[in-house]
Amino acid sequence: MERIRKYADPPLFIAIVLLLIIGVFMVASSSFTAGLAEYGKGTHFLERHIIFLLIGMVAAGVGYVLPLKVFQRLAFPMWALSMVLCAALYTRLGVNVNGATRWLAIPGTKIQFMPADILKYASIFYTANLCVIHRGKKKKGGFLPIVIVIGLSVGIVMNEDFSSAMVIAISLLGMFFISGMNFTEFVSILTMGIAFMYVFVFRVPYRMKRLTSFINPFDDIGNTDWQLAHSLYAIGTGSVTGIGYFRSHEVFDRLPEAYNDFIFAVIGEEFGFIGTTVVIVLFALFIQRGFLTALKQNNLYEKLIATGIFLSIGFQAFFNMGVAVGILPVTGITLPFISFGGTALIFVMGMSGILLRLSRKGESK
Repeated sequence: MERIRKYADPPLFIAIVLLLIIGVFMVASSSFTAGLAEYGKGTHFLERHIIFLLIGMVAAGVGYVLPLKVFQRLAFPMWALSMVLCAALYTRLGVNVNGATRWLAIPGTKIQFMPADILKYASIFYTANLCVIHRGKKKKGGFLPIVIVIGLSVGIVMNEDFSSAMVIAISLLGMFFISGMNFTEFVSILTMGIAFMYVFVFRVPYRMKRLTSFINPFDDIGNTDWQLAHSLYAIGTGSVTGIGYFRSHEVFDRLPEAYNDFIFAVIGEEFGFIGTTVVIVLFALFIQRGFLTALKQNNLYEKLIATGIFLSIGFQAFFNMGVAVGILPVTGITLPFISFGGTALIFVMGMSGILLRLSRKGESK
């Protein structure tokens, strides 16, 4: 433990490592039947997940080693590039998967990625820059530029990726609050948020139907409620101790995205209440240690970066698990560290590397 303490906060490090280990085992179990059905190889998704995990380890190392000043200097170019990539989703480069265009295809290759995963974290660095410029040293200006950046970051992904938009909104607004949001600014943002939700959600029938289907998850099982109903079946079947590893019934063509968006339901089915509680406790530990890491930073920029990272990852986990247990509408978002890898896993691990670096000293060098 003392060896770990020299390099990072031990509880934070242990929480991340355990979540990643759980992810490897659960991807192996939840994706086996899909791998057989789609590729004739049960370990297809597991092998790819391990590749993404290894890339993620490199990203975590880079995030840990690089000085934050590098990210600070590159904040605007990273944010601008991620905005352009998200805008490209509305062109022919956007790939529609399960009714939503969230993936971007690289021309001439088979490579696809989710630009929202890049925007999630690029917006944290750029918003932190703006907050330091306009709110550092007890300044009180910059309300308009900060709100414009938050609005653009949320708005560009809102149409196709509501859950990512909410994660971005919460993390950036949390950073703004930490930098010194006053009551008038809070009321203004709340009013704009309500108006935004009214225009883009409440007045759009299909979106409202999807967002309210979780209220009665069994009244339209053949259509809008299919995913949630089978997620609840899986968790209910698992009871207290679960039915056993690799024994899930719902992964057999019943629960869509079993190794992605609904992997938490498979954990509940195979390991029961005990298994899901372990995962929830580990995420709670991650959030608590992330909060303490942010709290002990002496530098405003570092405090904001730590806040943005733990809020983004923490609320993404909350949204994913909330959807799986039926307390939130089905919007489609992965469980950090655990769901099948890709750009989401790589960027989460990269940001975790930065958070671990900040947890080491808790002070500016």
